[in-house]
Amino acid sequence: MCERYKMLPSNHFGGRPGWCTTDAMHMLAHRIKAAWLRNKVAAVLFLDVEGTFSNTVTARLLHNLHMGRVPERYVSFIAQILTDRHTRLKFDGHISDWMEVNNGIMQGDPLSMILYLFYNADLIDGARKGELKIAYVDDVNYYAEGANFEEAYATLNDMMLRDG
Repeated sequence: MCERYKMLPSNHFGGRPGWCTTDAMHMLAHRIKAAWLRNKVAAVLFLDVEGTFSNTVTARLLHNLHMGRVPERYVSFIAQILTDRHTRLKFDGHISDWMEVNNGIMQGDPLSMILYLFYNADLIDGARKGELKIAYVDDVNYYAEGANFEEAYATLNDMMLRDG
């Protein structure tokens, strides 16, 4: 459904049929070489989101699912499976008391990848002229070009600070 109705950003290459890391890197390399041919400076910021699945904020995920035009019955289902969860920790022969789990996507669950793609989709939306935002699961790359390094750096800085 997500692919058929183009619900995910086209520049998110992770966890999708027929897309791979190599595709993302080819796109980035092509943009860099094209900038060089135009005598521009290319700069890339490589981000690696830490604790990808365990730190997913449920409320933000549900918001992004709505924004991604996911039918309400699916959003409600996801909300239900991510609500009222509990876990215990076991180490060195000790088992902890039950603890509430407020956030996170179940890593290894077949839904975890597609849910995370919706969760971080807004990280790669809103690129302007001379910019590129691409992702592969939890790796996000911000590309900027400019007449010189200072201009390219300023664009990268703006990409990190702006809303949307």
